[in-house]
Amino acid sequence: MRAKYFFSFIISFVAGIALESILNFGYSFAVLCALLSLFIFLTSLVRSYSKNVFFVSLILLGLALGISRVDVSQINTSTHALDNLVGRVEKVEGVIVDEPDVREAYTNIVIEVNVLGSAEAEPSGSELANSRLGRHLGREINSALILVRVPAYPELRYGDEVTMIGKITKPKNFAPKDGAKAFDYQSYLAKDDIYYQMYFPKVFVVSHNKGNIIREKLFVLKAWLMKNISQNISEPEASLAGGITLGTKQSLGDELLQMFRETGVAHIVVLSGYNIAVVAGIISRLVVFMPFSIRLIMSALGIILFAVMVGGGATVVRATAMALIVILARVFGRESDALRALMFAGGLMVFVNPMILLNDVSFQLSFSATLAIVVLAPVIEKYFAFIGSAVFREIIVTTISTQIFVLPLILYHMGSVSLIGLIANIFILPVVPPAMLAVGVVAIFSWVPLAGSLFAVFAYLLLAYIFIAVEFFARVPFASESGISFPLWGLALAYTILGILIIKNNPRKKSEQKDKK
Repeated sequence: MRAKYFFSFIISFVAGIALESILNFGYSFAVLCALLSLFIFLTSLVRSYSKNVFFVSLILLGLALGISRVDVSQINTSTHALDNLVGRVEKVEGVIVDEPDVREAYTNIVIEVNVLGSAEAEPSGSELANSRLGRHLGREINSALILVRVPAYPELRYGDEVTMIGKITKPKNFAPKDGAKAFDYQSYLAKDDIYYQMYFPKVFVVSHNKGNIIREKLFVLKAWLMKNISQNISEPEASLAGGITLGTKQSLGDELLQMFRETGVAHIVVLSGYNIAVVAGIISRLVVFMPFSIRLIMSALGIILFAVMVGGGATVVRATAMALIVILARVFGRESDALRALMFAGGLMVFVNPMILLNDVSFQLSFSATLAIVVLAPVIEKYFAFIGSAVFREIIVTTISTQIFVLPLILYHMGSVSLIGLIANIFILPVVPPAMLAVGVVAIFSWVPLAGSLFAVFAYLLLAYIFIAVEFFARVPFASESGISFPLWGLALAYTILGILIIKNNPRKKSEQKDKK
């Protein structure tokens, strides 16, 4: 009964956030729901109504809190901080607050702007030496984040204080393409509190090391590890190695990335819940000799530090949280507790940033994939009992579960589906953990002459196999289908059917019914 109340409250809270984000009811509707909830609750105490009345009260309270949370988040944003400067060339001073996103032809950086100055003249060398340039030449403003596209060289780093001269613009949404929905780029950036852009401004580095000291040191470590990988493994395998182990963003090129998408294995190119789960498994095996409680603490600490090192961005944090939930569930063998923990974690993430619910596809896919492992994998596992190897059976069951569960979301957002994805994942995913381990050894021990070379060859062969498999499956006729129009009602219907099937075939529920008999 307590589980019923818990899940109902979390779901109604999330529903309140979704409704307010779409329909914009406002505070008045939230107050109405809260008053109705209080009235029903007090009435149930006086009249001694059934527990279902309290259930209704709890749902209304969840809706009220969800609606209120969205309204509060809209107040505490820098949405209009630079609106009066849009379309104008301005001089801005700020600090790079995230790891630069390095592409083939350019780099994307996010700067937190605190100072505006005059763009009439470029700063001199003596002015750049003064880290308080803007405070002498310009005016302080409420901080605002700007996504800036700059040339790939010279390289910029996290924590650099920079002065930029360029035109401030507003992000523009992408038009529909190949049957997919129009991409709401404005909302996608807004979820990270980014409302402005600059394209190829003049950039002057004022000073370094203005960021968080822990993140700076971890980024330096990450750069050293990536340098070791690049020196021992050739391209494009080195870029894939950096992506699956360190979350580096070196581009594989449009052609290769398209092949990964068509074969349904694009999730391994960048760090996802799967990759971080692999890292967690490796860490737990390295500390297997320790007592159980210490092993858990060391594993969690290692994963958290790894997440910070690879960027610590919102996507990585969510993937880390989801992976930890699944790992802890497997350690304790408590799927029901895992579902509660997953719902709580998802609700907490949405509470912290309500915009990720509807505007962050990576959150939706990560949550759905983890939910599939928790609730769908146990349902279909019995159909694969004939597979002797427990490890191989787990890979197949997990792959099928996640592929089924995320398919409606992929169809809705992308309008495409990989028809060969299930088979491709079965052939490719088992190679990813040993490849990550081999790359990790190369990154850390490349300075050891014999060991570094041997593991570099082994890592290269595994990575080359992944590329060969991807290219092979991408060439299969009708490997993927695009231009599919999948409406919102289809998305709702698909997950309603999946929910009914999971509830009816829940092995835990069936075993409890047998025990009662």
